[in-house]
Amino acid sequence: MNNQISVIIKRYLIASVIALAGLIMIILGLQSNQDTLFVVAAINLFVGGVLAVLFSAGILNRVFVFVIGAVCIIVTAFVGYQSYEAVQSTIAHNKARKVSEQLVQYNLTQVRDIQRAYKSKHGVYASTWNELFDFFNNGKIEIIESSGSVPQDKINRKELKALYDDNRAIDKNMTEREAALLAEMGNPGERPELEGFKRDTVMVSYKDEYLNSISRIKLRNSLGLGAFNVEDLKYIPMTDPKEEWTLETLDSFVYLNDTIPTIHVYGKEPIPRFEGGEREIVGFGNLNTNSEKGTWE
Repeated sequence: MNNQISVIIKRYLIASVIALAGLIMIILGLQSNQDTLFVVAAINLFVGGVLAVLFSAGILNRVFVFVIGAVCIIVTAFVGYQSYEAVQSTIAHNKARKVSEQLVQYNLTQVRDIQRAYKSKHGVYASTWNELFDFFNNGKIEIIESSGSVPQDKINRKELKALYDDNRAIDKNMTEREAALLAEMGNPGERPELEGFKRDTVMVSYKDEYLNSISRIKLRNSLGLGAFNVEDLKYIPMTDPKEEWTLETLDSFVYLNDTIPTIHVYGKEPIPRFEGGEREIVGFGNLNTNSEKGTWE
């Protein structure tokens, strides 16, 4: 009797434990939303245990068990490969998403910078891309050419007489305006700090000023971008076929008892946050307020 029990245990116990473990894994996997590979592996474990029990009982022959086992192995390998591909696809998507965020932010920031310069010169925003590009290529802006520092003390009597010709109190340090005027007068107070001091307003090419900006050059290099082409700014980065940003402006929107120019530049992000997800709207500005804030800020 004891020998029979021992034989039954040896024949069925291990196979039964394997089948039970597979069943428990299937239930836990479905309840905890495990990935497909985990569930398939659990099913294979359960099927393997059941086949072992049936084979030990003489219900199934060796060939049938071999065929079913081979099918399970093939299914597991296929699901494993699919899971690997899915993981690689997700990694590639996340990398592309990060790059697209950087390029979109760069693109829209540059559009906003040029629009701000256009507004400073003309009082309104450029209403078309062609107007904006023409300003970039041909427009001129005022800049302050400066050299020297404002002396950090009060003006003396000679300087007071040259500037104001009166006896007002000298109770504040020299201002930048006073320093510039004294320098233009030939430095009547004979102050060494004013030798070579200059504050001149000059007109320069906006394009030259933009392209020679060290910070902009460093930013483009950090993003791996080539030579700057202003006309590329109207296109949403990483879209194929190319999509354009929508450019909308108002010259005199009524806002808080005043009239102001407003702008809104927007479009769909090139790569959604999640694989297969919807592309959200990104951009900057608001036609109903004076905000130029970007969606990334």
